[in-house]
This record gives sequence, C-alpha cells and structure tokens, in this order.
Amino acid sequence: MKAHLRPVLLACGILLLLAGCRGHQPVATATISTAAPAPGLAPAAPAAATATAAPAPPRTLKLTAVGDIMLDRKVGQMIAAHSCNYIVEQVAPDLAADLIFANLESPLSTVGSHDPSNCVFRANPAYVKVLTLAGFNIVSFANNHCTDPGAEGYQQTLQHLDDAGIKYCGAAHDRSQASWLRIMTVRGLKVGFLAFTDLDFEVGCPSRVSSDLSKHRALIAAAKNKCDLLVVSYHWGTEYHEQPTDRQRHLAHVTIDAGADLILGHHPHVLEGIEVYHGHPIVYSMGNFIFDQRPGIKMESAFFRLLYTEGQGWTVKVVPIVLPATRYGPEHPPAEQRDAILHRYAGYCQALGTQTRTESGVLLLSAPAPAASSPSSTARASAH
Repeated sequence: MKAHLRPVLLACGILLLLAGCRGHQPVATATISTAAPAPGLAPAAPAAATATAAPAPPRTLKLTAVGDIMLDRKVGQMIAAHSCNYIVEQVAPDLAADLIFANLESPLSTVGSHDPSNCVFRANPAYVKVLTLAGFNIVSFANNHCTDPGAEGYQQTLQHLDDAGIKYCGAAHDRSQASWLRIMTVRGLKVGFLAFTDLDFEVGCPSRVSSDLSKHRALIAAAKNKCDLLVVSYHWGTEYHEQPTDRQRHLAHVTIDAGADLILGHHPHVLEGIEVYHGHPIVYSMGNFIFDQRPGIKMESAFFRLLYTEGQGWTVKVVPIVLPATRYGPEHPPAEQRDAILHRYAGYCQALGTQTRTESGVLLLSAPAPAASSPSSTARASAH
C-alpha cells in the first residue's frame, strides 16, 4: 500500500468502528413533548385530581296508616263465614307502601277472659292472617284492650305477631320494656316507633304516658337521638268526638317539640282532623279500619298515605273508606258518599288551621319541612 493512502484508510476505519458501536444503543421507550401549543390555543389544564361527587338524592319514605282493627265479635263471625281475605280484599292493593301501620284493638289469644258483648275482646289467633294479607308490617298494641285476656293472652298475642313477621310498638314480652323504641330501617332511613295510651280512665296497658310530662319529653328526645324519623302513636281522646280535646293537642305539641316527626292517633272510633304543627303532621284520629259498630260516621273512615322526602317534609293523602255491615271491613265508597266524607274531613282540618285541597277523590295537604331557624327547630334542639 502506498504510504500516502495509509492515513486516509486509518481514518475511515475509525469512523466505521464508531458507527457500529452507536447502532447497539438501547431505544428510548418514552418521550416528553416540549412542543409549543398550536397558535390560538391555551395550554391544556392539568386533569383534576378527583371528580366532584354528585349530591346524594334525598331519602324518602312511603307510610300508610290506618286506625282501629278489631277482629272479634261480628267481625270474627264474618271472617268465619267468608275468609280473612274477604275482610280486606277491596282496599288491600291500595295500601301498598314501605311501612303499613295500624292499631290492633283486639288481642289474638286462645286463653283468658272473653266477653265481646261487654267489649272484652279476644280474637282467634288464625285471624292474624287479615293483617298479613293487607300487608301490615307494624302495629301499635298500646291500647285499653291489649290486656283484656290477661297476662298470658297478652303474651300469646305478641307471639302470634312475631310468628307472622309483624313488628309491634307499645308492647313487649318483658312488659317493663313496652315503651321502648322500635326501629325499622327503610331506604336507608332509621324509622323509630313509640306507642302509648293516654286515657282518662285506668287501663292495663303497660305503655302509658307518664303523669310527669318532663319524663315523657325526655323519653321522646332520647328516642329521636337514635333514629332519623320518629313516629309516635297515641291511643287517646274521647270516643265518638270529632274534634281533639285540649289534652290531645297539648300532648301532641309537647311530643313534637321534644323531637317527634309524626303523630298517629286512634281510639275515638271516628275521624278527627290533621294539624300541621311546625311542619309536622298530627293525625288526631284515624277512625276505624275494621270494626262492627253502627252505621254512620263511625263506619265512614279513611286511610292515610304519607310521603316523607328528606329536607322537604310531608305530603299527606286522605283516602275515604266505608265499613258496611256486609263486610265490617274497608271498601271504597260511592262517589257521593266519598265526597261527603272528604268535605266533612276538610272541615275538621280547617278547624285546626290546616289548609287542604281535593283532587281525584282524595284530600291532600302538605307539611313542608321547617326552616332551620323556626320555633320548632329551637324547641327540638333544646329538648335534645
């Protein structure tokens, strides 16, 4: 090789060697763009760390409530002649709700005193099927007839309700616990039930309103602290009176101020109106639902459909019924009789300061949730 070519060949060899080494370098797996945004576009905003959660919808409760159910005497005879279903078949589909409530006026027992002609009641335990067929899932057993058949009859009644899957309030196998709170959870709401008698004559019911109302207030307040909604049921008032007594109204206001959200009343065997007290409905008497009394206003009644919406309050629908002697159970009345019942009931409510309207054969009223600064809110806060 010529001497003058050696430096050139040596340089070429070095270049080839360096190119071969670079060919074995690893390939990058990620890149970071440093390109500027396109003209007229702002730089992209960084993604939010977490999406804002949508507010949960308000919780709701549908409650159907009725008054007195008595399954003895002529009602019992009607059941024996026909069937349990015969008594409730006309309206049972219309009662459907999350909770269906009644006052059970007759024990369900095979033992104890029984003198129906003198209002000492004791119904055939098999007739509990009337309640299950209508869908009742909670009853009050705090009334002046709960101990008619004595202590054993009382215990049998509760056992038959247990066996049927029906809850009860105002009663307990341990009678010292009869006024304790019953809680049922529906749609995420803890709904508490208390039931008491408050009558001006002596009764054997173990769940009675204390003569010291400060103790009763404390009991209501303690119960409210354990649930979202508190329903209090009272067996009170005067039989066949169409307006609540002063005692009923005073006790109702005390109960709401102590924390109750709804009051359901029974015992008068006739309808009494609804008062809305600081945004909370007080149904003073729901009349009869299954009973065998004489024709007239005692056998013209209603059932009550109550819708609660969290943060908004209550809407109440009053649906008229009649209890004919051919059934002694509820039926929908003819239009003329229905309208007469609605007109009369609107008058009861108006006397209590409650505005109503009639729509599609039912009476409607609203009980909006009280504002945070309302008198009720202040009173309830102090009660707690």
